Amino acid sequence: MSLEKKITDAVNTYIGAFETGDLDAIMGIYADDCSVEDPVGSPVKQGRAAVQEFYQGAMSMGVKLQLQSEIRIAGNEAAFAFTGEVDTGSGIMSFRPIDVMTFNDEGKVTSMRAFFGPSNSEMKSK
Repeated sequence: MSLEKKITDAVNTYIGAFETGDLDAIMGIYADDCSVEDPVGSPVKQGRAAVQEFYQGAMSMGVKLQLQSEIRIAGNEAAFAFTGEVDTGSGIMSFRPIDVMTFNDEGKVTSMRAFFGPSNSEMKSK
């Protein structure tokens, strides 16, 4: 399988895993020496344990994602835009990041950086 196909599969697995709440699927796309910076500028979560803890928190909040554009792949990196929603109890928080993932030769994510800020999110009443 080509690296491009592995990357495409990994991104689709990532988005889909939020729909089903499948933490194991998310962790299955990550390399052992992985990192997550979400959002960019926040402290980097380094290593599988820290990355798993980060995603476990998102899963426990019921975050749902939907891909909004094609996956752009250049070499061993991918960028993709998506929307996310989470019910905060007082409303629905909607956010629109662009994630950039770097992959190793096996097609596992070594780093993920999420680009978004206050102008890319909004609170909607229920």
